[in-house]
Amino acid sequence: MTYNSIIYEKSFSIAKIILNNPKEGNTLDLELAKELYAASLDAASDKNIKVLILTANGKLFCGGGNLKFLLSKKKEVKKTLMEMTMYFHGAISRMARMSAPVIVGVNGTAGGGGFSLAITGDVIYAIKDAKFTLAYTNAGLSPDGSSTYYLPRIVGMKRAKELMLTNRLFSAGEALDMGLIDKVVNSNEELNEAINKQAEVFSKGPINAYKSVKKLLSESFNNGLESQMEIESIHISNNAETKDGIEGLTAFSEKRKPNFNE
Repeated sequence: MTYNSIIYEKSFSIAKIILNNPKEGNTLDLELAKELYAASLDAASDKNIKVLILTANGKLFCGGGNLKFLLSKKKEVKKTLMEMTMYFHGAISRMARMSAPVIVGVNGTAGGGGFSLAITGDVIYAIKDAKFTLAYTNAGLSPDGSSTYYLPRIVGMKRAKELMLTNRLFSAGEALDMGLIDKVVNSNEELNEAINKQAEVFSKGPINAYKSVKKLLSESFNNGLESQMEIESIHISNNAETKDGIEGLTAFSEKRKPNFNE
């Protein structure tokens, strides 16, 4: 597939999606949503991929929905948004359900749908000058992009409601304090270095164990204690008999670094 609004590349076991329409603030329109879905589907279905990086070019990570585009579709805006969210949400679902960890590098402001996209990462780094805002209700809209799912689980219902209703702008430092992101760095150079370094670590890691972590945590709020522990038992026993599981146990007993290559 030819991409216009993103850059999609794969190198060995690392895939990278870069939002690449900086003149428009990497805002979401139908083309970007379709391309994001196509790239995420490719990464999720490629058994060789062990980590996915999501970041952006320009001063903004993603400014949310492209309002000019939506206004140009004013007579059929409902249909347009249903189609956009189908692809946008499909991309988020593919990244959440894929075995590989997803690293998000927030290189600038993340607003609206861009905020929603940013917090879907398994590991999230941001530059210190990055700003965050929900922004939806300022445009008379309600949140999408999984933010009503992830945000209350990360920061609690009360804080999620405050952020969604006030649309206040907050810093990367506050996002870190709230547990929304995992690390703040000084510059885009440091950001790229940090996400690439973490990607290299994940690319050499146990992919099936990563898959289990993501699946176990995604289901944990829906299960009672005993049900969750039963699922944990199934996952850990399944992982123990894989090549990576045997290698990990052997390396631990031999006090050496494991060589995961499943």
